[in-house]
Amino acid sequence: MTIKLLIADVDGTLVTKNKVVTPRTREAIARLRAAGVAFTITSGRPPRGLAPLVETLNLTMPMAAFNGAVYIKPDLTTVLAQHAIAPAVAAEAVDFLLRAGLDVWVYQGADWFLRDPGAAHVARESRNVGFAPTVIQDLHGVLEAAVKIVGVSDDLPLVARCETELGARLGADASAARSQPHYLDVTHPEANKGMVVREASRILKIPLDQIATIGDMSNDVPMLGVAGLGIAMGNASADVQRVARHVTRSNEEDGFAHAVESFILGEPPIARTPLGLPPRARACLFGLDGVLTHTVKLQAEAWKRLFDQYLQRRVEATGEPFVAFDPLADYSLHLHNKPPAEGVRSFLDSRGIELPEHTVRALCERKGEILVELLRHQRVETYEGSVRYVQAARGAGLRTAVVSPGKHCLEALLSAGIADLFDARIDGTVGEHLTGQPSPDPYLAAAEAVGVDAEQAVVFDQEPSGVAAGRAGHFSYVVGVDRLGRGPDLRRHGADVVVSDLAALLEPAAP
Repeated sequence: MTIKLLIADVDGTLVTKNKVVTPRTREAIARLRAAGVAFTITSGRPPRGLAPLVETLNLTMPMAAFNGAVYIKPDLTTVLAQHAIAPAVAAEAVDFLLRAGLDVWVYQGADWFLRDPGAAHVARESRNVGFAPTVIQDLHGVLEAAVKIVGVSDDLPLVARCETELGARLGADASAARSQPHYLDVTHPEANKGMVVREASRILKIPLDQIATIGDMSNDVPMLGVAGLGIAMGNASADVQRVARHVTRSNEEDGFAHAVESFILGEPPIARTPLGLPPRARACLFGLDGVLTHTVKLQAEAWKRLFDQYLQRRVEATGEPFVAFDPLADYSLHLHNKPPAEGVRSFLDSRGIELPEHTVRALCERKGEILVELLRHQRVETYEGSVRYVQAARGAGLRTAVVSPGKHCLEALLSAGIADLFDARIDGTVGEHLTGQPSPDPYLAAAEAVGVDAEQAVVFDQEPSGVAAGRAGHFSYVVGVDRLGRGPDLRRHGADVVVSDLAALLEPAAP
């Protein structure tokens, strides 16, 4: 992924809690520019509040104030685009926030209006933005062309509730999102940070997939989702981190600089490394079936033997006609990529058969026994390119692990003759307490088993749910293996690259 522009939130992201731009942050921005990556900012602050950053960081690109309500040049006076809240909508928001017990601020043009200059956060905000508010008792008199309304309270649960309730009330007429735990910002519906990214793409003629964003609050979620690469701060909530591709350190730990170094400048194109992976990769975590081995035929045969035996006994007891299990249609429809018990119930439902849970469990156990017997007498097929890739990864010093939801992963690896290529195995026997895909838990357990963090590990999976698990776990890189023509689906679920065979990742390094 080639990044040509990074858009950063300010408070909670670019600056520390004391509103300081650290030397490492300034250095990271300088490195971005040296690498040809443009940099700009977006903030809930008014334009005048961005002046210290423009000077300190020598910003030269257009930037967004008021969460995107105003798009301006670095002179902070030339307006490129502006979105004001409709007066009736602004009045509804002000009335709701006042009734809820929040202090209310209104921003109109270059002015900041409020009722109580001694209220919480006013003095601090005045220092941050570089100018004092105008005190006015009736806020309704300044709602014409208001670009932002802020509800303020140190009752953080109240602010969170107001975000949900006011957002529902305003619907498509305005955006309501917290820019800080104690600030609830109301802006024009098109004045959100997702639109900031789209506007930057339009103005600068940079494709969305070549734009990266970084932020920490719920008002940053739209831009994290729309950009090609979204990065959440370590101090962001779990809900914000969930939508991001990567999670960096907190703003008190130079998280911005770490993100630039690790996820933007440290994310080279596939052709730059012998294995086609980011240089920070220290481990490869492989799905089993469809990535390393081709066990579908054996799995389908095991299920056929099980169900045909069961159905034959049922015919003898009931006199019903015998309809054999179809290893293609029945397996694909009811059992492929499902937990065994769920698959058994699905197949039995299709035949109008209902069995108690203990019988379902017994059938699953018997199928496992049949599969083990088959594995002892038939060699599991492997994908030659995948085996070659695993060997290359180990030769490069990377740790390797295999992840499978089944309980017979070891038997499959032994049958295939590749068990010795893996340092760890997470399967149904050791990961019974783990939530399955698209939860990242099995892959996170595999990373832990080989002694690396998620940001140092690469996930290889052929299922969209497995790729989604890799993305949700914020792994270093996610490789989608497309053997079934599902490339677009794998990309939609978060694959950084999609290949039909893992050997394709090695090709760029060939002489």
